[in-house]
Amino acid sequence: MSLAIIAGIFACISYGSAAFLLVQSLRTNIPVKRPLLLGIALVGLVLHATNLNHALFTDTGIALGMVNVLSLFGFVLAACGTFIILFRDIESLMAPAYPAACIGLLANLVGHDTVTPHLNMSSGLVAHILLSIVAYSVIALALSQAMLLWIQNYQLKHRHIHDILRILPPLQTMEHTLFDLIAIGMVLLTMAIGMGLLFVDDFFAQHLIHKTAFALAAWGVLAMLLTGRFLWGWRGMVAVKWTLSGFVLLTLAYFGSKVVLEVILERT
Repeated sequence: MSLAIIAGIFACISYGSAAFLLVQSLRTNIPVKRPLLLGIALVGLVLHATNLNHALFTDTGIALGMVNVLSLFGFVLAACGTFIILFRDIESLMAPAYPAACIGLLANLVGHDTVTPHLNMSSGLVAHILLSIVAYSVIALALSQAMLLWIQNYQLKHRHIHDILRILPPLQTMEHTLFDLIAIGMVLLTMAIGMGLLFVDDFFAQHLIHKTAFALAAWGVLAMLLTGRFLWGWRGMVAVKWTLSGFVLLTLAYFGSKVVLEVILERT
């Protein structure tokens, strides 16, 4: 059994243990011991990173099939949440995050990608691709946070006191967490776009102009949201709508360009 598989198995055990602690805390209403939770989560992240490194960077090139991308998405989800726990009381929000990371890792352990690893890619281009995936994952996580914030706003406005309000952190903490995620996503997206501009040789020849235009539009929307938050105190549904707009544009950047090329322009 290889080191990567062993690391993946023990990472799943760590994620499962962290999820168990959080579920028990929610059931008993007893706060989880943060040092213990963070310690277990960090062990899981280190082991997950070890497995990912082996899966992504093979002897024949970088493997970016669906299984590996799913595992990477789970890693980003768990890593961002664990990082924010250091500064925000959002332990309850991480209850589904560690199982999701575990599922992504299990898919990597039992599944096999049929995509041929990419050969002869420069380190800059590899960094651009990985940063793009990570940035998209963080902004997707921000969108899920925005949806929870919308639910919380709706319930409070209509005076519906359901169990979800007792589980979720206070509204102010939820909003701070949303903007934390957007700020992290913006840093990663800026780096990804910058690396792309530096290391992609010809956007027109490679039919990447559509992807670039949508990515820059998403960057502009999210930058405007952060500016509005800083200058005018944007919050609540305004933040939710702008986050959704940015995510949709970024989704079009990553997946819509394929539709433009193959469906609208009828190119392969």
